[in-house]
Amino acid sequence: MKQNIMKGLKVAGIFVFAILLLAILITAKVSRGEVVCTEIEVKILKGDEVHFINEKDVLAYINNYGQSVVINQAMKDIDKSEIEARIERNPYVAKAEVFTNFEGKIKVKVEQKNPIYRVFNNKGVSYYVDQFGENIPISSKFTPRLVVAAGYLPDNSSAEGKSKNQEIISLVNFIKDDEFWDAMIGQFYLAENGDFILYPKIGEHKVNLGSAENLEEKFKYLNIFYKEAIKKVDWKKYHTINLKYKGQIICTKNN
Repeated sequence: MKQNIMKGLKVAGIFVFAILLLAILITAKVSRGEVVCTEIEVKILKGDEVHFINEKDVLAYINNYGQSVVINQAMKDIDKSEIEARIERNPYVAKAEVFTNFEGKIKVKVEQKNPIYRVFNNKGVSYYVDQFGENIPISSKFTPRLVVAAGYLPDNSSAEGKSKNQEIISLVNFIKDDEFWDAMIGQFYLAENGDFILYPKIGEHKVNLGSAENLEEKFKYLNIFYKEAIKKVDWKKYHTINLKYKGQIICTKNN
């Protein structure tokens, strides 16, 4: 028994010595600036859902389009902050982080911007908007399936515009978070008076939501109308369903 213990301690001692020796060698190598980059690992967050950029794009930024190739470059000479800044110049990147280790490996983590709706405004301009209300240019590489916003859409240059954008984001998130409404509502229009007009994918009617306040209640009434009232009447006869006024559903028939 004692012999086995002594043997185990001897093996453990050799292992610890090997680790310390390796650490000393690596430290010495690092101190002399001999460690060079031998590998780049790129991780794109939500890369299976959002495809604005790919690994090839990120590598191009890392290497500054061939002007600063990092493979075989001394790790001490690699400017991580500069690489992050280059990647973040991409209009579809929210954040980039660069890490290095003593083994000559660079790890790059990239977070893409996440669009939640697409804009076609009354000036004929189209772009995406993310969850923070920031604009994202249209991409030739990737077209996400999003609810479309049209009409008199505000920008973020004023307090009023920022407030209205928050209303839009609240409405879009409400639609996205409900499986039925996400499938049902494909587009909305922001009228000049501030009313939200919804255009369902089924039927030829429109839904005047009014403001984006009390969404839970308004969509509850709309759901009741679709599930109950529609059984008794032909919804093709209706032009507008008005939910603007609290506790009411006002339906306007086609002429």
